[in-house]
Amino acid sequence: MSVLPFTSRLPAFAPLHPLGRGPLGEWVSLVWPLEQDAAGARPLVVKTFLLASGLSPETRHPLEEALTRAVPLRHPGIARLHGFQVDVRDTLTVVSDYVPGCSLATARRRVLGRGGRPSEAFVCHVGAEVAGALQASHAAHVVHGDVHAHRIRVGPRGEVTLTDFGLRPARPLLRRFTAPSRPDVVAPPVRGDAVGSTLEAREDLRALGRVLLELASGNTVVPEDTAGADAALGGVSPALRDVLRGALGEARGVDSAAGLQDALRDCLKHGVACHGQDAVVRELAALPASGPLSPVDVYVGAASVMTASVPMRGRTLPS
Repeated sequence: MSVLPFTSRLPAFAPLHPLGRGPLGEWVSLVWPLEQDAAGARPLVVKTFLLASGLSPETRHPLEEALTRAVPLRHPGIARLHGFQVDVRDTLTVVSDYVPGCSLATARRRVLGRGGRPSEAFVCHVGAEVAGALQASHAAHVVHGDVHAHRIRVGPRGEVTLTDFGLRPARPLLRRFTAPSRPDVVAPPVRGDAVGSTLEAREDLRALGRVLLELASGNTVVPEDTAGADAALGGVSPALRDVLRGALGEARGVDSAAGLQDALRDCLKHGVACHGQDAVVRELAALPASGPLSPVDVYVGAASVMTASVPMRGRTLPS
């Protein structure tokens, strides 16, 4: 087994509620921070990944670097990374903000399950908010590298948050059991452009464009080729179609996250049918089980009351 001397440490926390498996097979749990003032404390999410054993320093370095760069990020649309650690059991633990609501993937499934699709105003709103988060991270020379609908959280009042910064390099390092004689398979470290390069930032925009195209078209999977994207764009209004083509690299006009955010906001104001921010929030509230009092939110509220009356020193857990 390997010991990875990551510099960041985990904040002390108390477990609250298991949330299940994440998109990469990680265990996800809701916890309560024990190093914050009770008045301002909010729940956190702990994600635990099983890494392949015996990782060499050159293999683990991209992961450590990406997570270290993500820790200082501060933006309303970015789920803050509070700390990370790899222990002797080759387990990566990441602690970040808990974001209430549902993932964009869940919201899309609920809308499609009713036989409809999200309004273009909703698509523009979500895209503009995510583009704003990407602009802040790109300005800090941090790329996300894995923008997908399940990494975008939509809150009950229209808040949009991008999660899981710094985790892209973890994907090839996850433990994969193939045979008793060879239980772990580790992909070689990716040697691409420098972190935060223009090319990597452009890939973030392209990935967001595909998420928005799938959302606007009602298709869960849009082919990567130009013909497939054009076919999916057929049912989209001209204004939004032009913006998405620019994000996908099929037209000129969107060369940065700030440019994409401006284009989507302009489209929201002038190019699509919209009745204001309240209409977007009402559309979100109509999704089943996406209101502000989800079971987890209720549990967190009760736990916060209980925590306030218990000495915090006695509840500190090793982490």
